[in-house]
Amino acid sequence: MLDTLKKLFQGEQGSPRQSDQVTDEKVACAAILLEVAESDDSFPESEKKMVSTLLGNHFNLTPQQVDQLLAETTTAREKSVDLWPFTHAISKSYTPEQKQDVLRMVWQVIFADGRLDPYEEMLTRRLQTMLSVNHSLVVNAKQEARRAGP
Repeated sequence: MLDTLKKLFQGEQGSPRQSDQVTDEKVACAAILLEVAESDDSFPESEKKMVSTLLGNHFNLTPQQVDQLLAETTTAREKSVDLWPFTHAISKSYTPEQKQDVLRMVWQVIFADGRLDPYEEMLTRRLQTMLSVNHSLVVNAKQEARRAGP
């Protein structure tokens, strides 16, 4: 019976579930930004450009490398059932300051289209918990993003 349960949790091929696998930090960050950008059921060009610009600047990537990262992230998101593998990768390896940088980028994506949707705001509250940060980091990141502008 124990073997049957192990197989069930590992999947049919015996490999770990996608949600249990360690996620690359770049892919994790990109997945979070894309999730936020799509959380209000629209993904305008302003948000697409913002995501690409932020990832390129944050990780010092060329436009081609950003495109590759976004392709890898899309594949990883399709294999995952939730944000946990992505937020977990950030939560366990980033310092509070690095997490604040990620949250600042989240807010910049949110503000890129000029409006704050309730779904986007709700997701930032979930991210606060998932990234294991206190509320002041979220508030500071939001203020930094507003100062930075679109």
